[in-house]
Amino acid sequence: MIRSAVVTGLGIYIPEKMLTNEDIELMLNRPGTAEWLVKNVGIRQRHIMADDEVTSDLAANASREALEKAGIDAEELDLVILSTDTPDYLSPATSVVVQHKIGAINAGTFDVNCACAGLVTSLDIASRFIGSDSEINSVLVIGAYGMTKFVDWTDHYTCTLFADAAGAMILQSSEDKEGFIASKLIADGSFHDHLGVFVGGTAEPPTIEAIQNNKHHLAFRKRFPADTNLKYWPELTRDCLTKANLTIDDLEWIFFTQVNLRTIEAVMKELCLPLEKTHNVMDKWGYTGSACIALAMYDAIDQGKLPPPGEGNGEYIALCSSGGGFNMAAAVLRWW
Repeated sequence: MIRSAVVTGLGIYIPEKMLTNEDIELMLNRPGTAEWLVKNVGIRQRHIMADDEVTSDLAANASREALEKAGIDAEELDLVILSTDTPDYLSPATSVVVQHKIGAINAGTFDVNCACAGLVTSLDIASRFIGSDSEINSVLVIGAYGMTKFVDWTDHYTCTLFADAAGAMILQSSEDKEGFIASKLIADGSFHDHLGVFVGGTAEPPTIEAIQNNKHHLAFRKRFPADTNLKYWPELTRDCLTKANLTIDDLEWIFFTQVNLRTIEAVMKELCLPLEKTHNVMDKWGYTGSACIALAMYDAIDQGKLPPPGEGNGEYIALCSSGGGFNMAAAVLRWW
């Protein structure tokens, strides 16, 4: 059998500080905000990192738990892939900071930035390394999100939704178990100027004028069509299953980007899947971007729904993600 990438450890990190919808409503002085968020998005609260925390801290904490759950030491890692669009620095890469903090002295590193589709994209990349390079046997994949550092806390469009967290997975090579089976990545670059942190690169350098005018914050500059994810997620999931020679009925679980509970409900209906086959965490952790699929899987394990890595029976699981840009990534794997 060819080498396959199997998930052997999963860890997360949620910052201590929590803001409820009511806290946000008082901060903004916008009555009705708390109720609107629950009804329309599904968010009740969110966690934000401390003033002295940075994205690599979130990633390192999640990574340590993932390593512990997998039963390996950081020195055994061959590769560290970090997905984030909120790096510690524009350069150098944040993955090399994480490598230093956790002591993964033998691992190569690189960052992936395709916004909130980054974790699934990174899992795809890691599985290909394991499948094609006999020297790559243990890979740490992290989704880390520190977006509240970039939020304008007077902007009700962004400060109500975004939160901080990190999720990490250990992928290890296996010649007797099928792990990652198939993936599909798509994009539509015509949406590149809709949502983002636009100041800081060469297109919009961080000038004094830009910062004084608060242009360095996360911003919705154009509105996404309301049905964007509802349009793409079912099609992307079905296409990925077709690549894996599976059908929707073969799935035991499917995990989505945790951006909107109502969208997930609508997609599950479109896929003819019961809601019991997915799990959502935006109600207690807000929107955590590239970390959120790992968080949903971790919480499903914590609640006794999904078996922990190492205790699965080869269940078929789908992951479906999307992020600003507009990037999308889906994957199908077996859970052991």
